[in-house]
Amino acid sequence: MKKLFSILATCSLLLIASNQLKAENEGNEGIQFTHDSWEAIVSKAKSENKIIFADCHTTWCGPCKMLAKQVFPQKEVGDYFNANFINVKIDCEKGEGVDLKNKFGVSAFPTMLFIDPNNEKVLHRVVGFRPAEELLKEAKGAPAEAKRAEALAAAYKKNKKDLKTTEEYLSYLVKVSDPKAEEVTLQYLKLIPKTDWHKKEYFWLMSRYVNDPFSKEAAYFYKNKAKFVEANGFQGEYFESGMYYNYAGKLTKVNSKAEFDQKKFDKLIKLMESNGFEGIEGIKDYINRALLIQVKDYSTYMDVVEEKFSKGLATNPRYYSESGFNLLNQLRDCQDKACFERALKLMDDVVAGQMAAEELDMFSLSIAYRDSYGFAQKAGITGERLAVAKAMSDLFDNIVPKHRLLLDKTYKEAQKAKEEGNTGGRAIPAMKMGGF
Repeated sequence: MKKLFSILATCSLLLIASNQLKAENEGNEGIQFTHDSWEAIVSKAKSENKIIFADCHTTWCGPCKMLAKQVFPQKEVGDYFNANFINVKIDCEKGEGVDLKNKFGVSAFPTMLFIDPNNEKVLHRVVGFRPAEELLKEAKGAPAEAKRAEALAAAYKKNKKDLKTTEEYLSYLVKVSDPKAEEVTLQYLKLIPKTDWHKKEYFWLMSRYVNDPFSKEAAYFYKNKAKFVEANGFQGEYFESGMYYNYAGKLTKVNSKAEFDQKKFDKLIKLMESNGFEGIEGIKDYINRALLIQVKDYSTYMDVVEEKFSKGLATNPRYYSESGFNLLNQLRDCQDKACFERALKLMDDVVAGQMAAEELDMFSLSIAYRDSYGFAQKAGITGERLAVAKAMSDLFDNIVPKHRLLLDKTYKEAQKAKEEGNTGGRAIPAMKMGGF
């Protein structure tokens, strides 16, 4: 009980600050988003001779919510965007948003796109949270960035074997998270001696854009794994498992279990065995769960999840936030209320585990309360239970982003002080991003 009061006291102080910020912004006219079909939005943008500004988001994305609450409502932002763009929000997991996400190569959230309505070409993209002044700078520079991108692409197309040209183009693609970065990375690696691939300045590109475990690049990694791991630590290990999971995930994109390509999966297993990979059972488990979701067998999926939770939470109170289950997202197309009731019970277990833990993890609690509210809604729960779930979800929705920003700011200030010699040479410990 004492721990609960401590949480609520801290939350109250942060919420007061949040409400003060909200009060300051009340009455300000922010970005006006158009809520029409994509076809209608394109038509409107053409008729008004404006670029389309698209905020590509998901319901579970924290930085997306920060943009919506802290940046988009500001008058200065609204004045510029409303005058120069047709603004639209795209939920990348619902309706047209799913196809638009794939069409424009959106792979991270939030992603903000500036689109030419005449050919539906992305002129400029911004990935991640931006304060108002930075977002305005990006918006005002979008036309110039589009011209720069065209020039870089043209130069690359003309001379792909020139290291500097390829490097400049790749640098731009990486900056804006353009899907073409994968293709250009593979070309770039051809221009770099293989014996240098393990170096940090090149390996980070491999780890991000080499996704095929059967590729020549991957084969070189397997053969020289010790060198890569020595130079890059655990990132070297993650690179290998990431390729396997990425390949396995693509195999699950089927309409029925009968369509699953078992031969390709068996080939992957043989490759993992030959490389001495120890996470094969984890890959098999991932494939099983992903297939159940893909074919919409939610009841069996919940059977698997409940069994895993009973083991995971028993030893790790942060199991849910660290496991990557993201149940609310996985069950987004489910229509079975019984599954949501079961999921809600699991969230109760997550919260109980946190309350019993020696150290609270605000991030784990925020996810549990957010998902609890979502499950309560989908389960058809009403009354006090729903009201409490909403209140806790809203509370942590306001607190966690600010808590993380505060930790980020404090850590950066400490690092800056250290660099300037103001700490007397003392080492500054890394700050935990999870709990207090």
